[in-house]
Amino acid sequence: MESNTKKALLNEQRELAEEVLDIYSLKVFSILDLLLFSIFFGLLLHPLLPSLWLNLLLPVVFFITFTALLQILDMFHKKS
Repeated sequence: MESNTKKALLNEQRELAEEVLDIYSLKVFSILDLLLFSIFFGLLLHPLLPSLWLNLLLPVVFFITFTALLQILDMFHKKS
């Protein structure tokens, strides 16, 4: 789509564009991205780690750590 067409569409349907941006910025998508990356991280580590516990523990710790970091950054963003 050309940039002129995008600009014209945004100007004509401002409310629809704002709703799409609100949905796109939901925290659910960030958490789903973290979950998928954690699974991918676990699959990448699978041949390198000898223990099944480490294979499961590292992606879970990664997911929990970065989800908590996302929550903390969101709290600071809302305060300012």
